Amino acid sequence: MTNKGAFSRHAMYRTHLDDYAETWSEYFRFKRENGVLEVAMHTDGGEAKWDLELHRAFIPAFADIHHDPDNEVIILTGTGDGFLSTFDEASWDRNGFRDPFEHRHGYDVFYFDQTKEPFSLLNLEIPVIAAINGPLLIHAELALLNDIVIASDRTTIRDTHYTGMGIVPGDGVHTLFRELLGHNRGKYFLLTGETLDAKQSLELGLVSEVVPHEKLLERAWEIAETVFMARNRIQRRVTRSLLVQPWRELFTKELTFGQGLESWACHDYWPMAKEADFDIANVKQADA
Repeated sequence: MTNKGAFSRHAMYRTHLDDYAETWSEYFRFKRENGVLEVAMHTDGGEAKWDLELHRAFIPAFADIHHDPDNEVIILTGTGDGFLSTFDEASWDRNGFRDPFEHRHGYDVFYFDQTKEPFSLLNLEIPVIAAINGPLLIHAELALLNDIVIASDRTTIRDTHYTGMGIVPGDGVHTLFRELLGHNRGKYFLLTGETLDAKQSLELGLVSEVVPHEKLLERAWEIAETVFMARNRIQRRVTRSLLVQPWRELFTKELTFGQGLESWACHDYWPMAKEADFDIANVKQADA
């Protein structure tokens, strides 16, 4: 006899924290109180090191977060002294990125993953607060696309595509910094490898608040309670959908083109090849 309950409508497309917290524990630490879910990226319990596995994990992990009916607000942050500022170089070896650049590199990771990773956040119908806890040099869209962005006073922001690795900044940052900084200022930022400190990031509108490092998460939780949880479910979710829609439209229009050019250019010049002048190992923290 078929157990109809196991296939009920209620059970479809619903996830639960106890399940996915374990599934994604290698990449994210979760804490939830009264509907507010804190998601902290980490590597072995310390500062998150960006690797190809974390890159891909964002896509299904945030789908699980989205389909959990008990999540009402998300706080996305890092661990330790950096949000995303260092690479896990071993990941590039594990995945064959020291080898000659092939179509599998350009498509299966660069194009396939990155044309979906920003939408793991943009497709959420749950408000997201980004709490930037230190240097942000890698995939700035993961922080700066969110509804409210606050930063520790230790934060620095820099893009490392063009000057750090010598590749095309086409993975969405071309759209992100143009919109946030303006056309000419955004191009200057990407082409020169300029480093912005927390005060400059606030003045230029990249972040909305700068708070002492030790108070960062306390302030993020306060915003979650007073700005979002003080409203009812439909108000906060529909308002989120309304305010994020311009980003969805821009990234739908521009991300695949930019990422296609980045992947294409790497076939001619791959920075981790032996003869290259640039290497992922050369990308250091902004204050180095």
